[in-house]
Amino acid sequence: MKKLGLIIVAVLVAALAGCTGDTTTPSGGDLSVVQDLQLDAASTGRTIVLIWTAVSDDIDGYKVFFRADETGSYAEVGESTTTTYTHSATNAGDYVVIAYKGDNTSSANSNAVNTMPNIVSGSYTIYDNFSGASTHSGFIFGATSGQTGSAYSSSFAQDLYAYDESKGDDDVWLYSGNFGEFGNGNECFFQTPASSAYGNCNPDSWTPNSYQLYTSDSVVFVKLPYASGENAYAKIYNLSVTPDPATDNGTIVSFSYEYQPKELGLTVFTSYAN
Repeated sequence: MKKLGLIIVAVLVAALAGCTGDTTTPSGGDLSVVQDLQLDAASTGRTIVLIWTAVSDDIDGYKVFFRADETGSYAEVGESTTTTYTHSATNAGDYVVIAYKGDNTSSANSNAVNTMPNIVSGSYTIYDNFSGASTHSGFIFGATSGQTGSAYSSSFAQDLYAYDESKGDDDVWLYSGNFGEFGNGNECFFQTPASSAYGNCNPDSWTPNSYQLYTSDSVVFVKLPYASGENAYAKIYNLSVTPDPATDNGTIVSFSYEYQPKELGLTVFTSYAN
């Protein structure tokens, strides 16, 4: 699947207002189109709270539709007799709403609201401590691009870094930037996907300090705390853990990532694993 390009935070937030949805829902009647669908500020983690403006027609209620990864067809996820709906999301994607009265519906979908993360283009590579001091072992997550650097350096405040606790095995550890031998950086926390559920992580279940990474791993979730109490979240995917051919015992970790900004506070991502 072709990955989306860089999506800056301003564009992501603006996209929450969305544009007119497609016609893959049961819209097409003669009721008014639902206006001003928005992601409410009460949304957090996997809890998506939608709000919109009431239509003036005499109606029975509203139907809410969702499609994962902003692809495919919409599927109905619920109904509401008010102008708000709360969805326990299992994936990032977008939403539309229609009004209905019996079998009659809005003439078209509402504007679409999306919960998509920034899908940062490209791949990044870091090396463990057995690859030598000259390699980049540390990594900083940015909203639109990442940065590698030396965890050995006190001037590079990494979010995480690669570290191997023993020579000659097929695993490597991701260390929080403030943990371990080179822990001069920022704190982060880790989480493994539940049953290959790559589209979301549990906002209340995180492993501190370190995460043991194997060649079989494909996705790792990361929480990035801020002093304000807000958290950004990242999904590391397309993982590759391989021996460093330039050394006897070094390990290379390559990956791509998605980023949910702290302004949104969401822990939903795409279904992508590679």
